[in-house]
Amino acid sequence: MSELELDPLLLTTLGALQQHDVQFVLVGDVAEAIYNDGGFVSGVAIVPASYGRNVERLIAALQALDAELGIAGTPASELVDWRRTDLRDLSPCSFMTSGADVDISFEPGGTRGYPDLFDDASQIQLAPGVTPLVASPEDLERLSRGTAPAVPYARPPAALPPEGHWPEEQIRASRPSRTAGY
Repeated sequence: MSELELDPLLLTTLGALQQHDVQFVLVGDVAEAIYNDGGFVSGVAIVPASYGRNVERLIAALQALDAELGIAGTPASELVDWRRTDLRDLSPCSFMTSGADVDISFEPGGTRGYPDLFDDASQIQLAPGVTPLVASPEDLERLSRGTAPAVPYARPPAALPPEGHWPEEQIRASRPSRTAGY
């Protein structure tokens, strides 16, 4: 595997999760990019452990990242105070943060959740202090064939684009400029 460069906002987000001792397995675009030596990555997708203390740590990490329920710059249309709601009841859900968007699913289709993915996951150092557990390529393949949505949404399906996914241009346009203020 060659050296992979990830967006500093993705690394900040992953670092915040680790600083709050959140137990999770990294899945989705970032995990795919790690094994495929790059690619367009718009957010972080995780499968956290579902026990109560870990969910509390996840909430603390999301609060530290100024998280808001929603995706790609669009707040969720539901009026839910996620800080007072069990995230396991909202899952799958997505959060916009001061770093990267975070997609959370406690039990994505094709898996039994964190314990299932943990078994074959590898701890991979992405930057100093950022060493998440990354789902195995076989588990990523299994997830892609599973019944879970590719990107979890925290709003009614009517809010999705007709194609069922967000175009890359819309995702890029929703992110703050990386060069602003330089």
